[in-house]
Amino acid sequence: MMSRKSGSAIVGAVWILAVLSVLIATYAVDAQLQTRINLYLQERVRVDHLTDAGIAIAEVILLDYQNVTVPATSNGSSNGAGASQSEIDDFIDKDRWYWEKVELKNNRECSTGAVPVDPLNPEGGTVTVKINPIESLWNINSLASRDSDPVWHAILAKSGVPLSGQWDELWDSITAGWYDWRDSDEGDTGEYGAETGTFYKEAYEDCVNGRDVEKNKNYLPASRDGEISDLDDLIHIRGFNEYEDEPINAQALLDGGILNPLAKKEDQVTVKGFRKYFTVFGSGKINVNIADADTISTIPGIFNPRNKVPDDITEDDMKDAEAVGDAIANQLRKKTDLRKASTSGGGDDDYQQPTSMSELRSLLEEEVGGTIEVDWTKAEQYISFVPEMFFEISITGESLGITHTVKAVAIVEDNKIRYIRWQEDP
Repeated sequence: MMSRKSGSAIVGAVWILAVLSVLIATYAVDAQLQTRINLYLQERVRVDHLTDAGIAIAEVILLDYQNVTVPATSNGSSNGAGASQSEIDDFIDKDRWYWEKVELKNNRECSTGAVPVDPLNPEGGTVTVKINPIESLWNINSLASRDSDPVWHAILAKSGVPLSGQWDELWDSITAGWYDWRDSDEGDTGEYGAETGTFYKEAYEDCVNGRDVEKNKNYLPASRDGEISDLDDLIHIRGFNEYEDEPINAQALLDGGILNPLAKKEDQVTVKGFRKYFTVFGSGKINVNIADADTISTIPGIFNPRNKVPDDITEDDMKDAEAVGDAIANQLRKKTDLRKASTSGGGDDDYQQPTSMSELRSLLEEEVGGTIEVDWTKAEQYISFVPEMFFEISITGESLGITHTVKAVAIVEDNKIRYIRWQEDP
C-alpha cells in the first residue's frame, strides 16, 4: 500500500512536469513568434529596398522620357522623329524602360507592371511603378479671382448646384467665399465674401462658446489667405457651409449628397459634388490629351451657354458641352497601341495626337461640325498641349505578401525632380 509520503512525491512530480511542460510550450511559442517577427522584419527591409529601386526607376523614366524617339505609324505619321521597326527593336534592347517613356511622352499613364528587381531571383520580390501626368484636372489654387468665374460656373452647373428660386445667388456665395479664402487681402468679395476680421474669428468664437455650434462647427479662426494643400480645406469656407445664414452641407458640395439635409424632404436638393474636377497642383490649364470627357466639357468656350447670364444656363447648354467633351475624348483616345503595333501591326495607325488648337479643331470637324457652337478662342485660354511638369507617382514593393507603397507628386523641370508631396503606405 502506497504511503502518504510517496503519494505526495508523485503529485509533486506531476506538478513539476506540468509546470515544465507549460514553460517549454511557452518557450516554443515565443521562439516561433520571434522567428516570424524576424522573418517579417527581414521582408520589410527587403520591400523597403524594393521601393528604393522603384524610386530610381521612376526618376530614370521621368528624366529621360522627353528624349525618346516615338515610333512612326504605318502611314508615316508620328508624334516625334519616328522610327523604323528595326530601330524600335534596337531601342528596346538598349533601354529597359523604352515603352514606359514612350507612353509618358504621349501624355499617358505608364506602368512597369510587377518587375523582379533581381531577375536571377524572381522570388526576391517585385516593384511596380506607375507615373501619371497630373494636368487632367483644374488646379483650384489657380482659380483665385473673378476671372475664374467661367470655370466655376461650368463646374457648378455640371455638378447640379442649384441657381434658381431661393438659390439664385448660391453660386456667388460659393465663389466669393473661395476667393476670399484664397486671396491675401482683407476686403470682402461682394455680399457673400468673408475675411478673418469680418466673419471667421467671430464664427469660430461663437462655436467655442456654444453659440450656433451646428452652424459654426466647421469654421476656423482665420481664412487661409493663400494656396490650399488639400481639397478638404474647402469645408471650412463660408460659402460652402451656409447660404443667407442658413446651413448647407459642405461635404455634399465636395462629394455629392443632399445639399440641405435640415430641410423638409420634399425641399431637399441633391448635388453630384465637384471634387472630381479639382487638384491642388498643375498649371491651371487642362491638357485635353489626358483629361476625361466630363472635365473637358467644363472648359469655358466648350461649355458655351447661349445666354451668358449664369442663371440662364439650360440643360441643352450642358448637353452641348458634354457632346463636345465626348467627341474630343473619343478622338483623342484613338491612340496607336504601340506595344501591339510593334509586334503585330495592330492599332489605329492613322491617329496623330494634336499639339495645337488648329490640329484639335481639324480632328473634330467631322464629329462636331457646325451643329454645336464652340468658342474656340475662349477655350484656347484654358487648354494645354505642352509636355507635363507635374506627375503623380505610385511605387509598390511586394515580397511574400508584405507590401510597401509610396505615393508622391513631383515636378520635373530643368532636368531635375522635386517632390512636393510624399506619402508612405497611405
